[in-house]
Amino acid sequence: MSHIELQGVRQNNLKNIDVEIPLNSFTVVCGPSGSGKSSLAFETLFAEGQRRYIESLSSYARQFLNQAPKPLLDEIKNIPPAIALEQKNTIKNSRSTVGTTSEVIEYLRLLFSKIGKAHCPHGHGPIEQDSPSSAGEKLLSEWDGKRVYLTVEVSMTKKRLSGSALLKSFLKEGYTRILVPSGRKTVKYTMKELTAKSKVSEIPKKNFYIVVDRLAVRSEEKGRIVDSLNQAYQAFVKFNEAYSGQAKVISADNEILSFSEALSCSTCGFQFPQLTPQFFSFNSPIGACENCNGFGNSLDIDEHKVIPDPNKSLKEGAIQPFSMPSATYEKRQMLKYCKSKRIDVEKPWKKLTKKQRSLLWDGTDEFYGVLGYFEYLETKKYKMHVRVFLSRFKTAFTCKVCNGTRLKEIVSHVLLGDKSITQLCSLSLRELLEVISNLELSEYEQT
Repeated sequence: MSHIELQGVRQNNLKNIDVEIPLNSFTVVCGPSGSGKSSLAFETLFAEGQRRYIESLSSYARQFLNQAPKPLLDEIKNIPPAIALEQKNTIKNSRSTVGTTSEVIEYLRLLFSKIGKAHCPHGHGPIEQDSPSSAGEKLLSEWDGKRVYLTVEVSMTKKRLSGSALLKSFLKEGYTRILVPSGRKTVKYTMKELTAKSKVSEIPKKNFYIVVDRLAVRSEEKGRIVDSLNQAYQAFVKFNEAYSGQAKVISADNEILSFSEALSCSTCGFQFPQLTPQFFSFNSPIGACENCNGFGNSLDIDEHKVIPDPNKSLKEGAIQPFSMPSATYEKRQMLKYCKSKRIDVEKPWKKLTKKQRSLLWDGTDEFYGVLGYFEYLETKKYKMHVRVFLSRFKTAFTCKVCNGTRLKEIVSHVLLGDKSITQLCSLSLRELLEVISNLELSEYEQT
């Protein structure tokens, strides 16, 4: 049982050969093209090993598996089940990484969407969805003892009703007080009373607040606070085009504390998108960086390709695109511009001042420059020869927006422990396993 024994192998161009291959060792099959290496390795050894393993399964299981045809040979002994790794690149997506190929990243996306903690990108700490009860507890802990207005903002651009219909709806729901903000640097709020005799003109033309409740924030009022917050959430959805409720608590000092059923910051009001696996995927438009489309790099004009020899002067054709016959007009315009700016066209490019090189590269109102010329060519990309021309002067650079992470910047503000998914994806599999093993999770998070 120390060898695989093959006798009379006649698969393809193999001519009735006998082979012994030692088990539990590394064996290399080599030879010139057409000598039968693949016929022996894949179409004989692998095919028979796989076929015998599949035949050992139940007839129900066999119907789901593709079985290789039986190879042409007299006898084969001691062959174990086989696995074949062919010399083919099965990756069809240019965004593929070790994480996507091994599917480890799919588990990470699921993990972050379930128990990742969103943090305010403006530095206001963790963001949580505020249920009426949790919002009430937060209000009691932060503003205990203060007198406040519990309000709902009505947006002029996203309101569901307008004019007399909006006024009638307020009165029908029992909302008879509104707060109208004024001032820029220091915002003040003016109270207005609404009655059955109120006119449509009394409804402000800009955003305002309907008062749901006026109260003093005290622990004995917790039940009332929670009920009012629940009512405010419902009113926000009723009067605005929104799918989740929001409430704003305004103190007597004109301070504002915001609450939302969505993932939004109670300090600045920043609202997070819904945390789904797609939000953490660079293969999805929901999570992919909009600048590089999830590739991590972008094709930009490469100065080293445009100016391959900086020892040449402008007159000698240092700027290669302008030295071509098709760019005679552009070169003439450049030399004319250089004369007006007193730029020496016979001096090597590398000896021009930084300011002079910048004027020629970035362009001005008088001359469009190198980048302006390429921007013009981008508008002609529907022509094949223009696309070929542009590709000669472009190089893939790390995306300046996502810095190669491939994901939108907002994704990095969702943390598991103290790390974002972009940080975890930069680790080796061994390092990643160590980080995941050392996570401190609550009972809910463990589940």
